[in-house]
Amino acid sequence: MKITEQLAKLIDVKSIVTLTMTLALIALLFSPVEPPKEVLALFCTSYGATITYFFTRNTNKEG
Repeated sequence: MKITEQLAKLIDVKSIVTLTMTLALIALLFSPVEPPKEVLALFCTSYGATITYFFTRNTNKEG
């Protein structure tokens, strides 16, 4: 597999969304700013749903 193919596979929507949301969660958890608990809970729920969707969906395109 060529380097360009591997790079293109790495930079897909799943990877971009996952990395962005992970970095945002880390920033929220370790920043000195205290977001409202409701906002943090909503973000964590969205993060969990997004990660679950991307890593459990069937990628085979049949039919």
